[in-house]
Amino acid sequence: MNIQVQCCGIAILLLLWIFYLRQRPLGLYSVKLFLITLGMTSFCVTMDILSIVAIHHMEEIPGFFLAFICKTYIVSLIWVGYFGLLYSGMELTNTRAERMRQNRAYTAAVIIGTFLIYILPIHYYLERTIVYTYGPSCMTTYAFALLFVLLTIFKMVFRGKEMNAKRRKTVIIWMVIWMIAAFVQFLNARLLLVGFASVLGMVILFFELENPDANLDRETGAYNAHALGEYVKQLYGEQKIFSSMMLVLSDVGRTHDDDQGARQDIAFREIVRYLEKIKDIRVFKTVEHELILIMDNVEQLQKIFRMLQERFKHPWYSRRLEASMQLSPYYVLLEDSSIFRNAEEIFQMLRYFRVEEKNPEKHIIVMDNKRIARFREKEEMEEMLASAIKEDRIEVFFQPIYSTKEKCFVSAEALVRLRESDGSIVPPGRFIPVAEENGLISRIGEKVFEKTCAFIGRNHLRERYGIRYVEVNLSVKQCEKKELAETFINIMQKYEVEPSCINLEITESAPIQTRNIFQKNMERLLDYGVSFSLDDFGSGESNLNYIVEMPVSIVKFDRGMSQAYFADQKAKFVMEAAMHMIHDLKLKIVSEGVETKEQMEIISGLGIDYIQGYYFSKPLPEEEFLTFIGEKIRER
Repeated sequence: MNIQVQCCGIAILLLLWIFYLRQRPLGLYSVKLFLITLGMTSFCVTMDILSIVAIHHMEEIPGFFLAFICKTYIVSLIWVGYFGLLYSGMELTNTRAERMRQNRAYTAAVIIGTFLIYILPIHYYLERTIVYTYGPSCMTTYAFALLFVLLTIFKMVFRGKEMNAKRRKTVIIWMVIWMIAAFVQFLNARLLLVGFASVLGMVILFFELENPDANLDRETGAYNAHALGEYVKQLYGEQKIFSSMMLVLSDVGRTHDDDQGARQDIAFREIVRYLEKIKDIRVFKTVEHELILIMDNVEQLQKIFRMLQERFKHPWYSRRLEASMQLSPYYVLLEDSSIFRNAEEIFQMLRYFRVEEKNPEKHIIVMDNKRIARFREKEEMEEMLASAIKEDRIEVFFQPIYSTKEKCFVSAEALVRLRESDGSIVPPGRFIPVAEENGLISRIGEKVFEKTCAFIGRNHLRERYGIRYVEVNLSVKQCEKKELAETFINIMQKYEVEPSCINLEITESAPIQTRNIFQKNMERLLDYGVSFSLDDFGSGESNLNYIVEMPVSIVKFDRGMSQAYFADQKAKFVMEAAMHMIHDLKLKIVSEGVETKEQMEIISGLGIDYIQGYYFSKPLPEEEFLTFIGEKIRER
């Protein structure tokens, strides 16, 4: 009997089963479909061998039984094609209901094919070692198997962009091998290759896509980040509500070993071994070296949380290092997964909480609706900022600054505004913190500077309106850029703006973190003719030495300091003392936030050089600012 190829296929399939059965099942839908297809392929090859044996002994067994064995074999071929089609298209549906709706037609087709194969006649050929079947039943098999193969390839070609590229490529290779084997066998029925081609397909899928070791972290044995993503997506697709806990280990151990990475791996390994003994949970390790536990419900979460809190009170002993490690985890708890819309959002939230929401005192975060709302508002603002930059909806308003000695407006501050698509203005307090956090503030700052220079150059502010310079804020992120000075100089040259028309405002915290880079930029801009002012003096970490160290020509008292002068006697003494010191250093002072005539007169009487505030004007769009300054000039 010519069954060597089929026996070789069975041996290969047995090895694949051994590899799979020695691993812990995660329950991914792709794995379930692969195992079903692997099982059907094993059944197919087994029936192939049995059909060959039955044909060799067809004179010894009843005809109906021989037909049943041979037809069951060829039926299994179209079922392999059917499951291959389901496997290839599983990424094109998000929920179980969608999969069922999409697969109804395929299921109907395979059932019809099975029925036709069993009722149509089949014929047998036997000559020494040459064995095969033919007839209407076999032709029906070829037709339906070809149908499933072509449908699979059609999906890969026309909907491949919706799928994982590696999965698409692997499934196409599998189908091509199957088609070649079927075509060769169709031309030469003596070559029984289709069953073995199915085996080769399983081998390719195993090594390229479904190797269970690919879902495991090699150091700890926990499931890895890829497995976490696939598992959570599946839970959301099946609309299963679950609970989760993230363990962030800020201190992986206090040992004499200098290799921090090795200690971390050992610590994680010890903890994973402990966690895997707990029933009905899945343990994952992320690329950020955190552990995420997924369980069925909040009661289980609370029970495990109390258990871990108690366990982490005691040291973890490492046999490898022969030392104890006292660990202090940071917990992020998700009681109900339904508060998130999808898997992508839950991972975004985990990253957000890990970075932004840590509270060193409590070591615990519970992801609740309030935190979710804050996160979503931030996410929406990031999208709004990105679209505003792309659509050029970043605008510059100008607030005039009044000279107490000259009794007129001599400068202005450029203030960024974001206009929504409906025309409304977004308050800076909403979008500036988000822009600073995600790095867009640098692009916004550069755009504000360029629009300011264009405004100055276009309207000749100094010659026509007496506005000698415009103050432009520098963000911390901008101060970190080595090319800041050259970028600004190029912009000023582009719009033919005199450097003396520009005053750059820096905050006290801005250059502290990047002092060397910023000082080089500052020296280059000072040499070019740009002046600097210290913004928001009186807020944050006020430091008088900072004024001495930095080559600023103007110090700006922030609104809080100006308003405190009228409300608190101590603040009054502090502001007066600071004012005298700053003037002794031959620097100018701007008092921001002046809102009434009385405040303006008192501040002017103190000898403050410039006043800025709503008493004179709120920040104005370009045309309104020019109209305002023009009217004030005519009033003089």
